Amino acid sequence: MKKQPEVTAATRQGFIDAFWTLYKEKGIEKISVSEITKISGNNRSTFYHYFLDVYDLLEQIEDKLLEDVNRDLKSAFGCVADEISSSDDFNILFSRITPVFRKYEEKLFVLIGSHGDPKFSGLLRKHMKENLLAFQVLPNDTEHIDYIINFIYSSIIGMLGFWYEREHDISEEEFIKLVPNLTAYGVLGYRKGVNS
Repeated sequence: MKKQPEVTAATRQGFIDAFWTLYKEKGIEKISVSEITKISGNNRSTFYHYFLDVYDLLEQIEDKLLEDVNRDLKSAFGCVADEISSSDDFNILFSRITPVFRKYEEKLFVLIGSHGDPKFSGLLRKHMKENLLAFQVLPNDTEHIDYIINFIYSSIIGMLGFWYEREHDISEEEFIKLVPNLTAYGVLGYRKGVNS
């Protein structure tokens, strides 16, 4: 007799949640299947029904997260594509990107943090580039486009990560004003009040 799909999904999610509890605290090389099964309350054979090993579990988490982030970025950019491409205002861009990254911030910052997977960060950057190009935020023929996109990506990820570590010590409105102004005018421009 086949198990109900809800039971199967809940069992799989239990393994993911158990893995995630461990992965927030230590690197994948220090996580064992037995730890995951103990936390999830399932046995090893059930684990292997869903995953090849802990690396496969991590890859499935990353794939799903990238799929979700990419879908949400496309939606965010798609809603304001004309507004973004016809404006020099970075606030529009950041006001669309920030909520997407906020939605997934815990997992994103663990995955790109000290225990994270460097491959994941590269894939996330690739999706960001594809969306910036697809919605014509930057024309394809922009000189040094890869550097510009890397700068935008690094700014967003670096500042969001810092804000996350500081437990959102400034409001989202302040954050959405600060980061694009620093990106657009740099520290010297920001200090001179160009952004006001």
